[in-house]
Amino acid sequence: MTAPRLKPVDADDMFRYPIPVGVRLESHGWFQFHHSWWRTSDFRRDADREVRAVWLDLLVGAQDEDPVGTLPVADRDLAWIARLSLDEWVRLMARPVTPLYGWQRCLCSDGSVRLYHPKLLKVTQGAAQSRMDAEDRRAADRERKRLKLLPEQILRAGGSRRMAEDPAYVARLDQYLADHAEGSRTVRIVRDAMEALEVAQT
Repeated sequence: MTAPRLKPVDADDMFRYPIPVGVRLESHGWFQFHHSWWRTSDFRRDADREVRAVWLDLLVGAQDEDPVGTLPVADRDLAWIARLSLDEWVRLMARPVTPLYGWQRCLCSDGSVRLYHPKLLKVTQGAAQSRMDAEDRRAADRERKRLKLLPEQILRAGGSRRMAEDPAYVARLDQYLADHAEGSRTVRIVRDAMEALEVAQT
């Protein structure tokens, strides 16, 4: 079997990596491994044990790179991630099946060119989506708590019961406080926000 080699690709034709630079998966302490693909893959069948071990090291190392799930293209950097000397890396890259089996060039959101693996990308996108879904749920919970507390805060700040029971007004005041109060909602800050809304409506 002839190993797929990385070939020059024009930037206009290069795959755009969908996970932006700077997105970190702090809780991403593990990732799914598609064992059925691994068990039946040509790579597992044709690569020697040393190459397979280094390939797995690269797969794991890519989880700490930026963008997450990618690798640099320089041999020296790849050798470092695999914890090999440059000479050892070059020796493995000369084999019929190399540790970069399945890895392809991609264009990242900052314009840099890196390597990605389609199988790993599916797993990483799933983890990134789970993280974003969790953040959305936390944001929604915070909003519900704010809106539940705000009517009482309106009353303490001198607002009327009609204002406190008006969902549209409460939502508008909540948005103003979110934009201007940096999380603090003392009586004075809520009163100032109410006055600012009143001025804006006149």
